[in-house]
Amino acid sequence: MDTIALDADVNDLNKIETTLKSTFLHNQHVEIHIINFNIPHEWFVNVNQYVNQFGSKIIDEKIDPNFLGDVQLSSDQIKKISFGRFLIPDLISADKVLYLDSDLIVTDNLQSIFQMNFDDKMLFAVHDYQNPDQFNSSVMLINNKRWREEKMSSKLIEMSKKQGLANDQAIINEVFKDKIGKLNLSYNYQIGLEKNAYWNNKQVVFDNYNRVPIPRIINYSGDDNPFNLVSTGDLRNNWWQYHNLEWSDIVKRYGKFDKSKVRRPEFDAEAFIFARVAETKDLELLIQKLSNVRFNIASYTNMSWLLEKLVKYDNVQLYPFVMNPTLDNLISNADFSLDINYLKEDDVTEKIINQQKPILSFEETKNNNISYDKYYVFANDAQDEMVEAIKKIIDKKKETSAFDIKVKDIDESLDLILNKHKSVIRFGDGEFNIIRGESIFYQDYNKELALRLESIILSGNYDNTLICLPDVFEDLARYNDYAQRTYKKRFFPQNASFLKRIEQTKNWYGSTFVSRPYIDLVDKSESPGYFEKLRRIWNQRDVLIVEGKYSRSGVGNNLFDNANSIKRILCPAKNSYEKIDQIEQAIRNNAQNRLILLMLGPTAKVIVDDLQDLNNQKIDIGHIDSEYEWFKMGVTDKVKLKNKHTAEFNRDVNITPIHDKMYSNQIIERIE
Repeated sequence: MDTIALDADVNDLNKIETTLKSTFLHNQHVEIHIINFNIPHEWFVNVNQYVNQFGSKIIDEKIDPNFLGDVQLSSDQIKKISFGRFLIPDLISADKVLYLDSDLIVTDNLQSIFQMNFDDKMLFAVHDYQNPDQFNSSVMLINNKRWREEKMSSKLIEMSKKQGLANDQAIINEVFKDKIGKLNLSYNYQIGLEKNAYWNNKQVVFDNYNRVPIPRIINYSGDDNPFNLVSTGDLRNNWWQYHNLEWSDIVKRYGKFDKSKVRRPEFDAEAFIFARVAETKDLELLIQKLSNVRFNIASYTNMSWLLEKLVKYDNVQLYPFVMNPTLDNLISNADFSLDINYLKEDDVTEKIINQQKPILSFEETKNNNISYDKYYVFANDAQDEMVEAIKKIIDKKKETSAFDIKVKDIDESLDLILNKHKSVIRFGDGEFNIIRGESIFYQDYNKELALRLESIILSGNYDNTLICLPDVFEDLARYNDYAQRTYKKRFFPQNASFLKRIEQTKNWYGSTFVSRPYIDLVDKSESPGYFEKLRRIWNQRDVLIVEGKYSRSGVGNNLFDNANSIKRILCPAKNSYEKIDQIEQAIRNNAQNRLILLMLGPTAKVIVDDLQDLNNQKIDIGHIDSEYEWFKMGVTDKVKLKNKHTAEFNRDVNITPIHDKMYSNQIIERIE
């Protein structure tokens, strides 16, 4: 993998992203290190979710903002971060590094430059177009192996302290002199100098332009730049062309873009650390070894660079000047706490103990005043043992539900629907997958849909609508082995962070299993009573069924035989959310005084929420038909149905046609 380095400031994010887009558009399998001290790490996480899809990555190289000490810059135009390139040998292990300024664009593949041999040279660069006696430092192929061996970082910074030399280009030319090799002019096409060159008769600039028929790297030098309101220089449109690219379009250049990989990061566990002082024992090592754990680090005061630099890791969140409500939430959400700070805060420790959270410490950081059965102390050199202990905490968490979420059982939920005339929105693992950023068989991930689903759950019950979740947070023993494994091994760990957020709402929910009252239950003796209650919901009522075109709910069985009348709206079997406006309008046109039953996956949830202004009872009843078919068969394992969609057999293949006149007459609208 080729290695590139940039140094950049948070105020230059627009320019940096344009440089990155242009580079990745022409170069696959590239590792780009961005040297900075103030770019939020969330930006790196987001970009990586795209570039990782074609084998590239960007790396957050955080440096101390005081790395230059008391160096006085020679001009107000020069930013301190531009000296970050001096630290490349200390930060990057690759032997060959291409340095690029963050206000340029790459217009070609760069393989040829990485194939160059250094011989006795310390770097390759292009002469400055305005001052040919100097090399321009905006593009440099660095002999990083030699820079590291000869400790060039400290030499360059020392040279920076010399009066009159405090700009990076002058220092590089002074230090390396005859050790700089020449790069082809096309690798640093220094545009934006035309106006100054024209009025000052600098013909050398135009001579250099004429020597480059096709630039490979365009460097927007000087003040006449395309990211200004107006500019007179050439190639303004080139910069904006790259700037306006979507990251997804760059991914598609190399293969299929997977939207589900662009999502909020999730972790298997949450760690809490309170920092009374900046010094903590082995914290960075633990962060590196436990990338599946988010480390939440809080302090009552501001934080020094020792802690601030840790935000370069995907699994670190800092909370300086933490307030009590936030502190209480962090402790409540934590799966364990690390007592590895060298000063103690007794009130915080008391909060942790009151919440019965495990605390792990080392001999030299332990609190001798604590007597607590969940306080575990490790030898000072036992970092690996502590890591293993944390992994066991995570494994134990995955085995059982650790979430205090109140869900009424099937009977109570059905009574609310019958007696209180409740509308219903049900959430299962498919909806949770979409909220988590993943696609499911019959609905591709859609960010807008995910946000709507998330909002409905967190808002809880409203008006006369019952929001339902799986009834799995207290007694999993009611369900068969397969269902138990599904929730223990997948549902709980995969959705842990969101389930914690649900827990914090203190809402109560109905049971999603009102429409799944049979196949997963160990004791099926109550199932006849559940189905009897369900059928009472539509007994002698006019019904409007909104379903996928292969659902065929009630066809071939007597599930809806007691309804007064049935009308059906058939919708796409896959990605029905793309047609939600048409579906909702069709429902409005045909609602009258009908009970509305929806079997339409995640889309049904949003429809019920959107149509609150309708007085109709609206029930998202999902896979009720498959469940009823299995109940009538008396099977204990899920069986694929031949002539209709079957729950958990989601590909809808080999479904045989039906010739049912009554069913056909019930269809009043088809939405393709």
